Amino acid sequence: MSSSSKTKSTSALSTKTKKNAAKSTSTKTKKTVTKKKTATTNVKTGKTKAITKNVKEKTVKAPLQEDNAIVEKILDSIKRLGDQIFALSPFNQYYDDWIVNLRRIVSEFGTDSNVKVDQTFTEKCEQIFEDVQVTLVNLRAQEVALAVDENILLKVNQELKEVDVDYAKRKHELSNKSNADTERLTTQIKTFEEDIENQRQVKFSFFQFSGKENAAKKLEQTKRILKETQNQLEVALQDFTVEQNRLQDEYTAKKQELTVKADTHRKAIEQLEVDASRGARKEACTRLNDIIGEQIKQQSVNSSN
Repeated sequence: MSSSSKTKSTSALSTKTKKNAAKSTSTKTKKTVTKKKTATTNVKTGKTKAITKNVKEKTVKAPLQEDNAIVEKILDSIKRLGDQIFALSPFNQYYDDWIVNLRRIVSEFGTDSNVKVDQTFTEKCEQIFEDVQVTLVNLRAQEVALAVDENILLKVNQELKEVDVDYAKRKHELSNKSNADTERLTTQIKTFEEDIENQRQVKFSFFQFSGKENAAKKLEQTKRILKETQNQLEVALQDFTVEQNRLQDEYTAKKQELTVKADTHRKAIEQLEVDASRGARKEACTRLNDIIGEQIKQQSVNSSN
């Protein structure tokens, strides 16, 4: 081989080596750049996922907090209705508005909150409304009867006054009659006693047989009349005692009858002067809050499953 041919062959080999080296370097450089791009992409993807997760958490957390606030507000409103006191009689004037407000608040639980209500929940609520409504209807009837009780009580009190006045009048008349009879008979007795004493003091001579006999007969007659008058006085006093006792017994019996009647109507009125519906209303609201709590708990269990 000539010197010229060797030189060409060496030159060609050198050029090929340089091309392979350049190609290898270029390939390594591309791989390095690709790895850097991949790493950068992975970092960006991780950040994007993290941001998306935070956004989702915030999005879920906000409605839950808002829903809890709605439910708490509903429960508090129901409790306030259960604690409400009606101040003025007749209390039935507040019943209709109270029931309407309670139904409205319970309906808000099914519409404004995210808690799903079912047929069982609705039926339980309706049963509570029905129970408290029956109680309020009965109390309303009792309060309507209050006016009747008040009128009867007024009449009974008037009768009591009339009985007192009539008793005092009849007692006074009886006493006056007894005093008049006693005074009349006592005066007659005193007159007869004086007459007898005067007759006893009359002196007759030995020869006045006829006068003495007549005087004796008159004295006996006066004594007899005195005895009869004394008996009349005794009977009059006895009759007065009997009549007085009878009048007292009649008055006491009538007074007791009217007093019992007045006390009965007075107690009925006093019972209705206090809000008798408070216990039933509070119980109804407590039951409603309980089944709302059960509904929330049931939904939480279903969601977790």
